[in-house]
Amino acid sequence: MRVPGSFHNHGTNDELFTIHRAAGLVGIPVHELTDAVSQGRLPVVEVSGCKCIKLADLLKFREGVSDER
Repeated sequence: MRVPGSFHNHGTNDELFTIHRAAGLVGIPVHELTDAVSQGRLPVVEVSGCKCIKLADLLKFREGVSDER
C-alpha cells in the first residue's frame, strides 16, 4: 500500500520518505531532521523533485538521537 510522501526504489529495494513524512513517522521534530541534513549527518536522496530519506538511515539517526537524550 502506498502512503503519501513515501517512495520505493525497486532497484535497491529501499523505502524512502519525504522529510516531512519521515519526521512524523519516527516522532522527531522536522527541524531536527533538516538540521541533520544540512550538517551532513543524514543523507538525502532526491526522488521526483522531493528530498527523501531512506528508512534505514532514518532508523539509525533516530537511535542516535534517543541515545543523546
